[in-house]
Amino acid sequence: MEKINAHFEVDIEHLQSLGVVDPRSSLSLEIYKSGQLNSNERLYFSLWGSKDLNSTTFDSKTKIFQKGDQVSSAYFIVSGTALSVDAGLIERLGPGSVIGLAEGIIGLDYSKTVVAVTPVQARVLPISKIFHIIPKLPTVVQKIILNIATRSVQQARLTS
Repeated sequence: MEKINAHFEVDIEHLQSLGVVDPRSSLSLEIYKSGQLNSNERLYFSLWGSKDLNSTTFDSKTKIFQKGDQVSSAYFIVSGTALSVDAGLIERLGPGSVIGLAEGIIGLDYSKTVVAVTPVQARVLPISKIFHIIPKLPTVVQKIILNIATRSVQQARLTS
């Protein structure tokens, strides 16, 4: 029997109803600064508008990751929907979801197969850039990042 797990997703319709339609517009920046957005929406907004991250798209029915793939880049979903499948566990991934980051940080192959259901626009998080930044952080922050990544992967394995 397959288990469907509703997964993290930022409410894009809510952002649009507030007037957030372009992360670089003056209205969107005002809304960001106003305190009207919750922490997940603020994080989404920051990554969506980051000039440091490249964009990519995946057509529907395209495999984003195959179970066992080495992770060289993680992806932050800006729009669209994907499904993550592993041993009967299906997770829906939408805007705000991050794919592959924890595995990439701790050097594991990707543990699930992820397929775009609709066209997916994503921001690319190159693992090599992350490895370049982490050693520059204070040791305690490095340990926190590695601990969070390890817990994320362990939690994902427990639910599958």
